[in-house]
Amino acid sequence: MPAGFPEGDFRAFGIAAAAFFPSADSYEAEIDPQQKRVHFTWSWQAVRYRYRGCFECNGQFKALLDDEASDWWKGGGSDEELTYKLERCIYQFFTSGLSVFDSFAFCLYFYGNALKPDAFPDVANPRNITRSKTAKAFNSAFSDAAMTGLLAGLSKDTRFRTIDAVRNLVGHRIIGRRSIRTLSTTDTHGTHTQGYEQTWHLPGATEKLVFGEEFLQRPLNDITALLSSLSSSAREFAESQKVTKEAKNKPTAEHQS
Repeated sequence: MPAGFPEGDFRAFGIAAAAFFPSADSYEAEIDPQQKRVHFTWSWQAVRYRYRGCFECNGQFKALLDDEASDWWKGGGSDEELTYKLERCIYQFFTSGLSVFDSFAFCLYFYGNALKPDAFPDVANPRNITRSKTAKAFNSAFSDAAMTGLLAGLSKDTRFRTIDAVRNLVGHRIIGRRSIRTLSTTDTHGTHTQGYEQTWHLPGATEKLVFGEEFLQRPLNDITALLSSLSSSAREFAESQKVTKEAKNKPTAEHQS
């Protein structure tokens, strides 16, 4: 996994949460018609795959600008082939970026079902499981958990909202293109300075998308920060639940005698 991925917290969460499922090679897991263990494990792994996909798209995007952008294109000229390759990176990046959080929410929903089945009934209908439903279910079952607050606040976080908005546009509606605008300023001494601003023009986007080598690096940093917070709180929650479970299952002195 890339260095930015919160490997320690995310793996520890997976290990602690897995204790609430039958082992993968058990008869109970094998005959489970809802395949709860499989859904949990594979969605946990999907978070890792989607994050790595974002990381690799960012690298490919930068490499295209370094290796394939001609002086003509850098000066404002057009290159349809390069535009296609850049747009493909952008599409795959934001699709994978949103999937990081969709997959995490799906994973958490099945984990929640292992803790309190009645509060997480949609394991029988996986298509109904969304980030919003996962947040509502955790708020109902575990309202005091820090992880619950992070899940509920995700849709209001400006970093996440940008990722979500761009993904919805490129995933369902439209492509974007580089746009170059000339800027002219005059200082107090009357000196004129000309420059230019590059953006990725995406009709329907609510904010300016500054174009350049850092175009995907910035949202990757945001994905990393959001995922790190979620992973840390999920680890804390899962480990506390595991301690509680072990304490309940620990034989009393009377039973030991």
